[in-house]
Amino acid sequence: MRNARRKQITIKDVAAKAGVSVGTVSRVLSGRGYASDESRRKVLRAVKELGYRPHGLARSLKLQRTDTVGLLITDVVNPFYSLLAAGVLECARKLGYHVIVSATDEEPELEREYLEVLMEERAAGVIAVPTGKNVRCWKEAVELGTEVVLVDREVNGFAEADVVLVDNVKGAQDAVSYLIGLGHRRIGIITGPLETTTGAGRLEGYRRAHQEAGLPIDESLVEVVSFKRESGIHAAQRLLSLPDPPTALFAGNNALGEAALTVIRERGLSIPADISLIMFDDVPWACHTSPRLTVVNQPTHDLGYIGMEVLDRRLRALEEGTEIARQKTILMPELIVRESCAEPRPR
Repeated sequence: MRNARRKQITIKDVAAKAGVSVGTVSRVLSGRGYASDESRRKVLRAVKELGYRPHGLARSLKLQRTDTVGLLITDVVNPFYSLLAAGVLECARKLGYHVIVSATDEEPELEREYLEVLMEERAAGVIAVPTGKNVRCWKEAVELGTEVVLVDREVNGFAEADVVLVDNVKGAQDAVSYLIGLGHRRIGIITGPLETTTGAGRLEGYRRAHQEAGLPIDESLVEVVSFKRESGIHAAQRLLSLPDPPTALFAGNNALGEAALTVIRERGLSIPADISLIMFDDVPWACHTSPRLTVVNQPTHDLGYIGMEVLDRRLRALEEGTEIARQKTILMPELIVRESCAEPRPR
């Protein structure tokens, strides 16, 4: 059919056409590692015949890696990501790397674009808070020789990267269990997209806390939205407009926590007399509200710092020709109890 879309050529197609492995294609195209002259000729011939364009790398295939690394975060305004980026930058300076920071705004298209630019510019590696929706692109980046470390989130179906995470399930479970211990039975949750492991993990922790206490879950109290303040406003409004509204709210990040706090105040409710509030993230403003907010604290700076250390360790092993296994580092969150939670008021 004339208007049918042309099949996108992948590195696997090149390998099949050339009669070599995907790894050989990756080594030839990235210029890293050994490939015989014959294999190189076969791969380059296949690339030309198939019209394969690996993310705009063609014009820089012969260049060496730089001392630059890319950092992809979702939001430069959110203080959580600012602190995470500060951890990456501090470690990078000590290790002698330059960092290019880009914000994807949770948009898969922007994530793909920035990843392609970093590969084209021959970045030594990429540290990323992924959107969770570009599995193929991340896989192909690794196949082409880009070293990747994911921080804060994983990508389901992509196991080829090192990962540095916080235990989101435990953090959420501890927070909701604390509310249950105070006597709350109608606890609303506002969390992020389930495509992200942070959103999914925090909802899982909410559910586990109820299950552990032998309590049923009213699904009308569950709001799955984006991790942005605007969607949190709408979610909090819906929850507080229910005929039997929640006596406590658990917000899945600081932007959603700020949104919940705004709606609670707009409705003239008192914290914690009328409603209790806990949020994920101990950002600076959380202890300057009145009352001060109870939070799930993440070692945010450590997420970034350790992520850069892991990337450096992998790059050094690559230079030395040493094989090291992919690793997952899980950091522990901490429930910090302040003044925003109390026993529910009798109805």
